[in-house]
Amino acid sequence: MGFGKVVGASAAGLLVLGASLGLAAGDAHAEQIPVPDVTRVVDTVDGWRMTLTLTGASIDPVPDMAAAPLSRQGFVSGRVTLTIDGDGTAPVNGGQLVVGAQLGCQLNLADGLDLDAGADTDLLDDIPLIGIDGEIGTTIRSGRLTTVGFGAKTLKGRTATINVVDAHVQVDECGGAVSARLFAVGQMSTDTSDDSISLYSAVVHL
Repeated sequence: MGFGKVVGASAAGLLVLGASLGLAAGDAHAEQIPVPDVTRVVDTVDGWRMTLTLTGASIDPVPDMAAAPLSRQGFVSGRVTLTIDGDGTAPVNGGQLVVGAQLGCQLNLADGLDLDAGADTDLLDDIPLIGIDGEIGTTIRSGRLTTVGFGAKTLKGRTATINVVDAHVQVDECGGAVSARLFAVGQMSTDTSDDSISLYSAVVHL
């Protein structure tokens, strides 16, 4: 009877901690979120005009397949195009287009949760991030930013495009809000200059 009371109290404490971190098992499925188009234009040192565009982008947050309260998942789509226009003073020798996503975690819980029930038991040994020891607590560190690459394409000619459809992204061991945004980097090179341009989408919460 005593053991049952201890485990019940510990479980209640864990639920309170989860609520304070914004964790909720069984979060409702979020609708696909459209991301506004973005265009960046820059004139290079050699007189070329580089245009980088993001169109048709969306982020679709989905429930974690394992129903893990510290994980977030989603699917990311979008089309990025790099275009070189104009009449530069030196010929374009090459370039590259890179596309990916940045994922932000508000609270890094990579060290896990410590659940000390004051009892020596292996009841929860098979549950990741939980160990029974003495009192409920956690090591909370500042958030982290993770970069995920979706593709890279060598520039041949004046245009390069990367089209991403439902690329899977996931953030684990994170409490609180999780945010995501698409990014792209376009680069070009001549005999006399190397130029680059970067683009970032609006931030969306998973």
